[in-house]
Formats: sequence, C-alpha cells, structure tokens
Amino acid sequence: MKRIAICLLTVLSLPACVHMKPVELYEQASDEAPSPSIEGVSALSIFSDQITSELWFTVSPEALNVKAEAQQVHSGNGAFSIEWNKQADPSTWLGLGIGWADWTGKDLSPIVMKSALSFWVKMKQGQSRGLPWAVGFEDFSGGQAWTGITADCVKGGIIGSEWTQVLVPLSNFPFDETNTDADNIKQVIFQFESSGKAWVDDISLVPYTSVGRQQNTIKPLAKAPLIDGSLGKDEWAATTINTDSGSVYINFDNTFLYIAANIKDATPLQNTHNAADIWNGDAIELAFSTRSGLSSNRRILYPEDYHLGFKIGASTEVFDWANKRAIQPTSFKVKSNANGYTMEAAIPWSLLGGKAWEIGQQYDLEVAIDLGNGDARQQQIRWNSAKREGFNTSPALWGSLSILP
Repeated sequence: MKRIAICLLTVLSLPACVHMKPVELYEQASDEAPSPSIEGVSALSIFSDQITSELWFTVSPEALNVKAEAQQVHSGNGAFSIEWNKQADPSTWLGLGIGWADWTGKDLSPIVMKSALSFWVKMKQGQSRGLPWAVGFEDFSGGQAWTGITADCVKGGIIGSEWTQVLVPLSNFPFDETNTDADNIKQVIFQFESSGKAWVDDISLVPYTSVGRQQNTIKPLAKAPLIDGSLGKDEWAATTINTDSGSVYINFDNTFLYIAANIKDATPLQNTHNAADIWNGDAIELAFSTRSGLSSNRRILYPEDYHLGFKIGASTEVFDWANKRAIQPTSFKVKSNANGYTMEAAIPWSLLGGKAWEIGQQYDLEVAIDLGNGDARQQQIRWNSAKREGFNTSPALWGSLSILP
C-alpha cells in the first residue's frame, strides 16, 4: 500500500516538472515551395537526371542499349542515351518502363483531359518525323493503354539535332476501352520499333488542355427531301457541318439516313476508283455510330459503327469501310456547278442495323471531304479531326451529335 501511494504521488507530481510548448492553431507556412501538381496530382516527374531502380529495359545487347548520359542533357545534370534496332533481334519485344514515384499507384483519372505526357528528345543522327515508338500506361492489374507517337505529338513535327519536346495528351490513351485503371497506374512503358539513336530527358506529366469534341445537334425531318442532286430552299432543315471546302448536311427520319453536300471544287467529279478505293478521288465520307452510350474514347470500331464513302464521279456508289461491303442507297444524285458540285443521298436504316437514331440520345459523328484531281486524292478536309489522321479506325477522333425532339 505504501509503494502504491509513492507511485501515485510521483505520477501526480509530473506536470509540475513538464514545460509545455505553445502550439499554434494553424501551422505556419513552410519556406519550401509547394510541389507542382495538376488537379491535386503531384507525382508529375517520371524521369529526371538519373537512372534509378524505377527504370528497366529489355536485355538485348544487340538490339537495345540504354545508358546514363551526363553531357547531352536538356536540363539538370543527367539524361539517358538510347540506341535501338528492332531488326537485330526481331523476335524479342523491345521496351523500357519507368515505375515512377517508387512504383506506387498513381491516380491519373482527374487529369486525363488536362495533362499530357511530355519528354524531350534529341537525335544522335538524322531526323525523325514522330518516333517509331508506342507508349502506354500500365495499372497494377496488368491493364495497358497504348498510343503511338506521331508527328502531331512533336513540337515542330520533326526531331533533329536540337532538343525537341514531345507531347502525348493523356486523352489519347484508351483507358476505358482497354479496362486500364487510370486511378491506379503502376508505370509508363515505351515500345520501340524500327531503329534509331537518341538522347531522352525530362519525362513528366505537364498541364495540357485536350481539344474538345465538336458538338452538333439535329432534329428528325417531318418531310423527306427530294433526292435530285439540287438542294432546294428549306429542304435541308438539318445539322450542318461547315468546312473550308463547303458544307455537308445530315438528317434522318424513321426510314432513312439522309446526307447532302454543297462542295467547292475546281475540278469536280474526279473519281475513277471503285469499292474500297473510292476515297482516292472526289468523295464524301461519313462516319457515325448507331448506338448511343458508347465510349467516346474508343480506338476501335464497334459493330454499331459505320464509315460510309460516297463516290463523286461519272458514276456513283456507296461503300462501308467499317464492314467491308457495298451499300445500295435508295437514291444518290450528284450535280456539278460553276463552283464545284452538290449531292444528295438516302440510305435505308434497314441496311444500318435497322434502327434509326433516337430522340434525346447522343451519337458519334465525323465528316470528311476528299478532293481529287485526275486519278488520285489531293486533299482531305475533316470536321472534328482536322489536325489528326486516323478517324477511319478510331471513333475517339469523331465529334458528337445530339438528337433533339
């Protein structure tokens, strides 16, 4: 009992010997600058200066050589040198990956439309339009979303003997279509094709505003247009796609999809090709979905996607590249004029899945105008994907069409 009393006395007397430190209600600001971030995502630096255990690459001495570089740097005190030759080891996958931020999971979902993968490249010899590489993000379940590094990703279009920035918008990566979790990214991976020699530095995520999709609206027609090649007054109360080479009009009812165009063309009706080759001359191309709710970032054509070509020449025909077949329109008329030509066509919905667009729904749409001169196409003018090739296989490059009551 005496021992317990002594212990209790000791405990009770401790506060008298403790010096309390005042605590501010709010912490004072640190002298250190805050880490850069985009929408709260702060793991922006992927590679800077030094090769660490976060970086790995294919072991194939005859085909891929990656080394630290201290002389040729874009910034800081280091970069890395890369020399690749796919032909030297064609059966081996050649690639390099970086599990930045100590291989932790990174949530990129808030910045998919607001950032780009950026890196700087300098060729050791020659020049390159784009890079013969693919780049992808991998999540912790093994899902991978890949895209190419084309010339439109390169500042100035060409990489040469000066440091050049490459910007790949995160919106280019098909996270949804490939079931890749953008909210749990493990690493970024580069895949190498062909051959080349370059230095690479400063791989990071940077702010970048992705170009939004063109938007348009349409109301179903109460009265069908007369398909005679002449655009009558008020006949096309339709969605209008305006381009530098003229206008394309689209509408529909429960039976038909209608398309018309008024195109400026110094050499109209120049198309000697047939079937899948009608793109190689005067033509109108119309790509669209017949099902709403599809992912707008999909990089492959779904069964409900169509890509129709309307041949504008001495003869006419319609071809569907998505399904590799000819389409028989109910009617298709073309007329030349002093400025170019006009055209009108009606395609039965029964040939396009049998179901018309529905009021209140949203679909994907792209329009292209092919201008020929002689035996070949000289120019293609596109609506939504004006500065990017590939709409014929990638609905992610299409615009949007909303159906109004």
